[in-house]
Amino acid sequence: MSDDSSYYSSYKEERDLVLEYNQIDIENTAIINILGTGIDNISRTQAIAKIIKMINSGKVHHVMCLNPYKIMRIKSNTDLNIIAKTADMHLASGAGIRWASKMFKTPLAERIPTLSLMMDIIRIAEIKEYTIFMVGAKPEIVEKAFFNIKKSFPKIRIVGRHGGYFSADREKSVIEAMRKSEADIIFVGLGFPKEDQWIYKIKREFNNTIFISIGGNIDTISGEIKKAPAYFMERGLEWFYRIITKPWRIGRLLRVALFYIMVIFKSIFSK
Repeated sequence: MSDDSSYYSSYKEERDLVLEYNQIDIENTAIINILGTGIDNISRTQAIAKIIKMINSGKVHHVMCLNPYKIMRIKSNTDLNIIAKTADMHLASGAGIRWASKMFKTPLAERIPTLSLMMDIIRIAEIKEYTIFMVGAKPEIVEKAFFNIKKSFPKIRIVGRHGGYFSADREKSVIEAMRKSEADIIFVGLGFPKEDQWIYKIKREFNNTIFISIGGNIDTISGEIKKAPAYFMERGLEWFYRIITKPWRIGRLLRVALFYIMVIFKSIFSK
């Protein structure tokens, strides 16, 4: 992480930042429907405030970060649909979801990029001394991510990390390590849909933690995968940049194209 400011910067004093989150209204928020999947209509600051409340609740929670590709996978798969419905918060990480919300005349307050959300959570975790466990990527990559985070947030309490490639036998020891760590926040970066399927499968074994699916962002934080250029990020087109640089993922583009087509047709014929 050569430029820490590209991940997080704040001019606020720590006490002011905590006070700001404590004063945010999270009661009067709504859920909007995007092709059958409910999306929380909240800002990024409201999302962080809700996550703080979840951590303090003493219960287990599952936060999903969604984009058009994931919406289409959820729509076409019964099991994924059940998993999505049982999650506690659904955030619009993809610009296409915000576009769809405008087409349906129920505009979202804000798009919430997963990497930005992670950095905000890590920042508030450092201030409030919440503990974090990270699962995902290759072992050497998650180590790089760990050290990069520690550079920017020296007081952060990352109580455990583990690579995302493990056998069924090894899985038991990974879950046990997560349980014993008693982490307040567990970032799971196994790729969609595996990460959310795994969270759904194991979350009943925990008592007080919040699981957040983060896709490939451990790789990004480690520096292994470069962030998309500013032009793509500002327009919410990170997914398109990934397809350009990895053309074998063309199947994702077809699903995204279908998402836009379905939204257009539904917005026309529901009038």
